[in-house]
Amino acid sequence: MRKMFDASWIAETIIRHRLWCIAFSLIVLLGLGLGLPNLRFSPDMEQFFPENDPNTETHFEIEETYSTMDNLVIAIGVEDGTVFTPRTLDLIEELTEKSWRVPYSLRIDSITNYSYVFAINDDLFVEPFIENAISYDREIIDQKETAIESEELAYGAVISRDKKTAVINIVLDPPRDDIEKEYKESVEYAMSFLREAEDSYPEIEFKISGIVYVEYLSPILIKSQVPFLIPALLVVILLTLYLLLRSVVAVAGSFFVIVVSVISSMGAVGIIGGTVSQPFIMVPILIATLAVADCVHLFLLYFQHLDSAGSGKPAILESLTLNLQPLFLTSITTAIGFLSLNLTPIVPLQMIGNGIAVGVTLAFVFTIFLLAPLVSFVRITKPKQVDTYKILSNKLGRFSLNNHKRLFFIIPVASCLLMIFIPLNQINDNPLKFYSERYSSLAADTAWLSERLGATFPVSYELTNPNESVSDPQFLLQLDKFSEWLASNNEVLHVYSLSRIMKNLNRTLHGGDQEWYAVPEESDLSAQYLFFYEMSLPFGLDLNNSISQDKKSTKVVASLIEMGAKDYREFDEKVNEYIQANMPRGMVSTGSGMRTIFAFMGNVIATQLFYALGIGLVLITVTITLFFRSLRYGSITVLTNLLPIGVAFGIWGLVSGEVNMLVSLGMGTTLGIIVDFTVHFLSKYLLARREKNLTPEESVLYAFETVGFALIITTLSLCFGFLVLLLAFFEPLHGFALFSSIAFVSALLIDLFLFPALLMKWDKQHAT
Repeated sequence: MRKMFDASWIAETIIRHRLWCIAFSLIVLLGLGLGLPNLRFSPDMEQFFPENDPNTETHFEIEETYSTMDNLVIAIGVEDGTVFTPRTLDLIEELTEKSWRVPYSLRIDSITNYSYVFAINDDLFVEPFIENAISYDREIIDQKETAIESEELAYGAVISRDKKTAVINIVLDPPRDDIEKEYKESVEYAMSFLREAEDSYPEIEFKISGIVYVEYLSPILIKSQVPFLIPALLVVILLTLYLLLRSVVAVAGSFFVIVVSVISSMGAVGIIGGTVSQPFIMVPILIATLAVADCVHLFLLYFQHLDSAGSGKPAILESLTLNLQPLFLTSITTAIGFLSLNLTPIVPLQMIGNGIAVGVTLAFVFTIFLLAPLVSFVRITKPKQVDTYKILSNKLGRFSLNNHKRLFFIIPVASCLLMIFIPLNQINDNPLKFYSERYSSLAADTAWLSERLGATFPVSYELTNPNESVSDPQFLLQLDKFSEWLASNNEVLHVYSLSRIMKNLNRTLHGGDQEWYAVPEESDLSAQYLFFYEMSLPFGLDLNNSISQDKKSTKVVASLIEMGAKDYREFDEKVNEYIQANMPRGMVSTGSGMRTIFAFMGNVIATQLFYALGIGLVLITVTITLFFRSLRYGSITVLTNLLPIGVAFGIWGLVSGEVNMLVSLGMGTTLGIIVDFTVHFLSKYLLARREKNLTPEESVLYAFETVGFALIITTLSLCFGFLVLLLAFFEPLHGFALFSSIAFVSALLIDLFLFPALLMKWDKQHAT
């Protein structure tokens, strides 16, 4: 049984039965590769909604009660004059009519089909605001242009207040059997008739936005990026390896391990889950970089032992013996770091963690059971650089030794000074800025629309009257008070509310007298108004989107100015304070919608990731402690594993300060990788102390000579590999790549200059 834990015996067994090991590896590759066809991409932004979160629950409750808010927005803008010309209004009318034929369209709102209410005597009439616009003369056009200003539900909503921009809002409700296919059908149908309009109306600007358009872009982005990013990553990593190692065999072996690790891990994801989203593009990239790290450690020690070996077999045997334990331990600890992402409430982040954890494990398996046996069959010429690297590592180790007392204070002090800037970081996620302008004009088009009309992601509030109908005058008064207060805020551009509908009906049925622009005072009269109004509405434009089926709840929709997550959270706090102070308890829900969830999602993720980081750190420390059979050494690693993340966030506060969900994700992912540095250095240090009986100083030099340059090469490969993500069109990946690279460099410096000082100080104190 003890042989099972003897690295020398395991290494000898692997090389002795190398053909069986190669066959085993290929069977694993083939078996897991069969899961590749099961991989499915989903662009649904609701995947990112935190599970068991109040904002998410409120959002889904409101969507279940009322119609969906998933929309496609077509904007029509003019530079000269207004949209109130026969030609432009006729275009809007035509596009509105065509929008009804968009696949899965549920509701279309525009200025032309806006339900205009008027009364003749005591009879209420509802008709489209614009009909057959091409036949209008100037007098009718002027009347319509003036009339729209008094229509609160339309003015500032489907047409801008300067009347230069109008929108057609298409609400979609697909069956969601294949959301990618369904949204593609909808958007491409809309784009087809928009292209025709652009050709016929060159003087008019056309823009497209909305959550459906965002989700339509996602799969196109992934499919266009993967064939470019993955090859670019491989070229960068392999070129880096060749320049540093100058060994074609080492580069070819590393490439082989990368390919089989990525294929098998992607197949494993297909088997265990299958549905992935935009950020999942980082998984094959991270697996590739981590696989290279294993290969680097294997090859460097292999090259160092070629001098004393007559062939490649003894050298790879020695490299395996020295690397088995640290590679096995780093695979476990890295997997723990990534598996801790399962503690986050975001399913796509859980998939990322699981995918990388599986990939790291498989990279270890293929390095040990496939690459090492294959290398044992050949005799590789030792690169000249290896001896140079050993000399440089020795010099670096001596510098660390000679200055260990100063470094013991300088590194922690510098780290603390950098961590002072952590509070400069602000959590901010904006789904409209997810895609680079190199790929899509979505962000620019939405900014254009926001400047002219307002944001395209509204915020909804549900108001409930548990005892009476929503037509109850007392309830309507409370509803009106809340609606008018919302409208009075500078952040609010427009408010859609049942109280405004009722006030407009009351005024209309009293000859347009402005004094009657108020909530009806009698219950029966109010109920009659609402009943006749609903009966008069055309099909597809009813009040199901604002009144619940039991008539006890209604939805208020506020369109806001463009703002970041921090500004929205401040606005939301102001709204909640008003509700608590001025509205009946339990009447008004919290705000809901895409804007709300993304504004708070970063905080939710960061909080859960801090928790996950703590759990992961404890598990990793316990694993290291048990593996090396030392509580002292396990405790030391806490500082070197955690400090780089704190330093990285401090530097990030200085250089950027904007933390999106994937920058937050860096806490968990970098921990899993940073641990590798600590484990490899500690394993070589303890090998020298326990088996070679060297002094602490000699053990530090031994660790530098055997693993020092491997850590440098690994860091460079990781940084260059991650920086390939800067070429991605999914903007949140840029922050993740930069933050992770900062963390890796910080970890390298801490492990090379602080960790040796900690080990020597600890060992000397223990010896005395």
